[in-house]
Amino acid sequence: MRLIERRYDDGDTIFLRGDPGDSILIIQSGRVALRLISRQGREILLGILHPGEMFGEVSALDGRGRSADAVALSECRLQIVDGRDLRRMLKQSPEACLQMMELLTTRLRRTSDQLEGVALLNLPARLARLLLTLAETEASQTPSGQTPSGRTTPGRTMRLPRRLSQRDLGLLIGASRSKVNVQINRWIGEGILGREGSALMVRDRETLADIAETEEF
Repeated sequence: MRLIERRYDDGDTIFLRGDPGDSILIIQSGRVALRLISRQGREILLGILHPGEMFGEVSALDGRGRSADAVALSECRLQIVDGRDLRRMLKQSPEACLQMMELLTTRLRRTSDQLEGVALLNLPARLARLLLTLAETEASQTPSGQTPSGRTTPGRTMRLPRRLSQRDLGLLIGASRSKVNVQINRWIGEGILGREGSALMVRDRETLADIAETEEF
């Protein structure tokens, strides 16, 4: 199977929704955002992908246009796989078919959880769920800290990725940047979150998990 390497700078558009596309793209380095923008200019961030993840598989499998925009969030190095090579491999390898099915079902579950949050959960619960997910998948660990009241936080403090702005967080949960900012500052004041330079810290995961289970608007 042939691999073609392409490089993109931070902010470059990789493809737009509706563009023809008969290939999948594998991230070797950097990060890629998948997003939708309405005719009125409203934007929703479907997800942020990291090295080792692939995207563009829907068009490569059904032959239709791209289902979302893909934009580089940093300098990116991608490997491009032709859709014909992909389909040939899937026909020849049951294991490859199962891996593709696992990828598609994971994406479907992620989209379902995102829609559930926007439709059923209040903003604090949606934001808490997102921060917990980021803490589990992207954060680095630091020694336990203390809340303003002096209580030592359980476990280890988690430093969230710096490149995710409050606007990015809002786009991921269907909320405005200003509302996300108000909620984050409130949690910082309560010792649930903290800041270290420009990085956001999860200091009290147990309380954040309790908030994530709240479903009332």
